[in-house]
Amino acid sequence: MKKLIVVILTFFCVVSVSAHAVFIETALKGTKGKSHTVKVVYGEPDEHEERSKWWWYKEGMQITLTLTKPDGSKESLTTTAQADHLLATFIPDQDGVYHVSLQQDTERKEGAKTQYQINAVATIQVGNATVGNTASNIGNELLVYADERSYKNKKEVSLIFYEKGKPAPHSFIQIIAPSGWIRWIETDEQGVARFTPEWTGKYFAEASKREKVAGQDFEEYSRASSMSFEVK
Repeated sequence: MKKLIVVILTFFCVVSVSAHAVFIETALKGTKGKSHTVKVVYGEPDEHEERSKWWWYKEGMQITLTLTKPDGSKESLTTTAQADHLLATFIPDQDGVYHVSLQQDTERKEGAKTQYQINAVATIQVGNATVGNTASNIGNELLVYADERSYKNKKEVSLIFYEKGKPAPHSFIQIIAPSGWIRWIETDEQGVARFTPEWTGKYFAEASKREKVAGQDFEEYSRASSMSFEVK
């Protein structure tokens, strides 16, 4: 990602940082009866690393995505390895809101005190129906959810941050805009984060949480999550 000029403004900042994360990249709109492509990528939203450089992926590792249909039914999507992404496809058979999600514990080295977990979600609208537009259909332990199918530029956006199925208050979400700026926003008591977008296009949201654990051969879980949403 291009270097960013550091600017500090009220309620947000733009910083020169790396936004490396695991993303599910896909068109946010699909067509019933037509094959829909989904990619798992690693890097920054506009710059993907070669798969051989992914720290969390081992050659031959099986990565399965969960497809949640508008009616709440689920099926597994098997990915195949490409040069800089993992590829999966599905054919929508209903109108409504589909969710494709990934939750994966990474390989932990012997003696390591932290277990890392990757979470990523993509939401796909098929037709005009709103059925399936609910976070409860997604089982990820860490999740940023867009409660609208799309948002309007210059109008307030609300995102809900969930940890283990419950809203996560006073937590920070990183927003990456199409222009390249990065804004950190804090959730309120209900786990809702709000901001007003300045550009149209696809936005990305990232969040992370650490949790102390007992009774394991490691000391903490470190979870990260990503998703994308559209501003028109």
